[in-house]
Amino acid sequence: MPNVISAKELSKNDLENILSLTGVMEEHYKEGKVKKVLEDKIVACIFFEPSTRTRLSFETAALRLGAKVISAENAAENSSAHKGETIEDTTKILCSYADVIVIRHPVAGTLEKAEKVATKPLINAGDGTNQHPSQGLLDVYTIKKEKKRLTNLHIGFGGDLLNSRTLKSLMPFLRMYEGNKFYFLSPKELELPREFIKELQENKVQFEELKSLEEALPHLDVLYMTRVQKERFKDVGEYEKVKDLFILKKEHLKILKSDAIIMHPLPKINEIEPEVDADPRAAYFRQAQNGLYIRMALLCYVLGL
Repeated sequence: MPNVISAKELSKNDLENILSLTGVMEEHYKEGKVKKVLEDKIVACIFFEPSTRTRLSFETAALRLGAKVISAENAAENSSAHKGETIEDTTKILCSYADVIVIRHPVAGTLEKAEKVATKPLINAGDGTNQHPSQGLLDVYTIKKEKKRLTNLHIGFGGDLLNSRTLKSLMPFLRMYEGNKFYFLSPKELELPREFIKELQENKVQFEELKSLEEALPHLDVLYMTRVQKERFKDVGEYEKVKDLFILKKEHLKILKSDAIIMHPLPKINEIEPEVDADPRAAYFRQAQNGLYIRMALLCYVLGL
């Protein structure tokens, strides 16, 4: 049975199968015909870092499919990790209780340690600034639904790219499809790590790095905004310097394509003006809803159903 630790580990065939299964899950959900295919299963959701959408959508997905859920919302304080237990020991114990383990952790690479000892399917619900594969999957599903294609797209990522695990989890999927060009839109303080840029160059990926939204907006089919992540800054003063540097404003909508979409992994703080929410191109709440269907599909996928 497969684990889902990194977007890079999934092949194009894996991706297409998950997207297809997600479409089925969405159809069944909207028709009120979800089958209780997990009614004899237990799903453990262990979150060492705060979450609303990811944790609750995984738990809702499990319940919709008939599974039971055991969970720890603040596992850093409310589990034996608070006493110093290692992630390896925590994972071994969880695997003796549940059939699928979903973990979020603030430290990058933690899920790779957990994977080495896991005896049950393991899903990475976000590990620091590293990976968030289920977010990448729901994002690519959203783009396919909204734009009716995954090829020949101009996709812009705006805001805090330095700390964005959502970007790192979506890019591997979008790179599987031909003709896509990427625009990285951020102040210098929040630009992508140079090793990431070097990898793109070595693989001849089409991209541009720009310092303003205005330069890219007229060209974009998809604008993916990201939050400046206060929790990733060791110095609050440094956060205060950059938190207001990249904001999508209502006036920007005038130069955005009429059929473009605006995405955001949520929560959004001040990087998108509230007035933008009413624009039909604002897809981020539809995007979040798609997270339920993706996570229903993922639970079935890792269990081989």
